[in-house]
Amino acid sequence: MEKLYSIKMRSSKGELHISGAERIVSESEIESIAVQLINRALNHSRGRADFINLKIEELKELPTFKPLLPVFELTGYKCVKSLLEKLFSLSEIPVDLGIKTYERLLSGPAPDGKTMRGAMVVEVPSGKRLEPDKYRGVRASYLDVDRETSELVKKSVREGYTENFKEALVLSTKILSFEGVLGELCVSDDPDYTTGYLSLKGKGYFRIKNIKPQGLFTGGRAIFIKPKVKISELIHYLEKVPFIAKGFSSYSAVPIEEIERLFS
Repeated sequence: MEKLYSIKMRSSKGELHISGAERIVSESEIESIAVQLINRALNHSRGRADFINLKIEELKELPTFKPLLPVFELTGYKCVKSLLEKLFSLSEIPVDLGIKTYERLLSGPAPDGKTMRGAMVVEVPSGKRLEPDKYRGVRASYLDVDRETSELVKKSVREGYTENFKEALVLSTKILSFEGVLGELCVSDDPDYTTGYLSLKGKGYFRIKNIKPQGLFTGGRAIFIKPKVKISELIHYLEKVPFIAKGFSSYSAVPIEEIERLFS
């Protein structure tokens, strides 16, 4: 099999994070993908980066392949909190814990009230936070989506498609593929990006517009896990094991009043 390489880009302007992205590519694609990622850092809505870090490394193990989560574009709701309550009720995650976690992301989940660099890890049902570093959190890395699946997602979602959405879907698919994970909640810390999501084990990826107020700089991710999950194994899987999404089952717009019937 042809050698595969991980390419990671992180960029900033002063102390402000501008952009981050990563790919898993063949040796022949390294140069073109590296240029794409650099251009992304230099032409971002958050500003032009003055620092760009590009890391390229050969993978030492073959990637895990899993199909993307099915996507549900939620419509017809007026209150995000009520929507989240309805979604959490479909899962093993207690509604009050889910809402408390959502509010913590909005207020800034790090100990200093700012956004974490990675995700919170929340044990269910205790609500105990298990990430070793409350400032850094836990990050999912070494991930990508194959070209055929990427094109299928783009054709399915059409005008609602963005690169941010695709990358978030791939990331959440990797997170939920770990056996002990029950769900993941994401609220972007980009003040101009107000679409977030809640992914639930056995259900799919629920895309939620206006999950936070316009102009809010805080946000983040929360991973909900079952009791007795070994946090060291979860972190190793998310941060070290290569993962490529392959296959996509469905995208559908779902009115809020149809949610419970859809999963009854």
